Amino acid sequence: MFFDAYPRFYETSQTHASAGRLNLRYEAVFTQNADVFKDARVLDIASHDGRWSLAALRSGAAEVVGIEAREDLVEAARENLAAYAPAGRYDFRTGDIFEVLAEKRFEVDVVLCLGFLYHTLRYNELMRGIRDLDPRYLIVDTAILPNVKKTMVRLRRERSERARNAAADRFSYGDRVVVGTPSFSALKLILKGYGFEIERLSDWGALIQGNPEAAHVSDYANGGRVTALCVSRE
Repeated sequence: MFFDAYPRFYETSQTHASAGRLNLRYEAVFTQNADVFKDARVLDIASHDGRWSLAALRSGAAEVVGIEAREDLVEAARENLAAYAPAGRYDFRTGDIFEVLAEKRFEVDVVLCLGFLYHTLRYNELMRGIRDLDPRYLIVDTAILPNVKKTMVRLRRERSERARNAAADRFSYGDRVVVGTPSFSALKLILKGYGFEIERLSDWGALIQGNPEAAHVSDYANGGRVTALCVSRE
């Protein structure tokens, strides 16, 4: 399994760091989409402890920029990649992704939006920022509303002090952030509104069937989470 060779990632975060889940997510995002990473310039949104940035580099990416709101996770990412990747091919920055996308331009081929879309309601702002970068591919791994055919978003509040939740931003009130989980049809509408189309969904059924011992993947098994390779149609 991929992360067995990089065990620091089992220790530098408490956010879904179980071996089975991490490694199957690697397979879904990177192995099943290996063709899009060769020599690619990658932007990793909400890059956490650098786990997916390293995976992108090991999948053939030329360089990765990671944006993460929490300084402790940025420091963990820098330390992790210093141990596992050549210097000069990665850059981690602390900041609100919305502010960063509004202020800076990156030359990117692939954008990773893994585990972030259901921790915000600022879909238009996020997608316009991604659209302005003009990437060829966008990979989204997100919770969705299972078995819901309507185009809708279910709202909830998250405590921002928890690392696995939304980070506080200028729209937060107190220690809570209002976020939303889209249905699959809502996800497609959000993507279509900014010139992206789902080209393929990762085959989580086959991954789970082939790895029955993997724990903490029930959300993927029951249709409550998907991994989608999206292609720009602009």
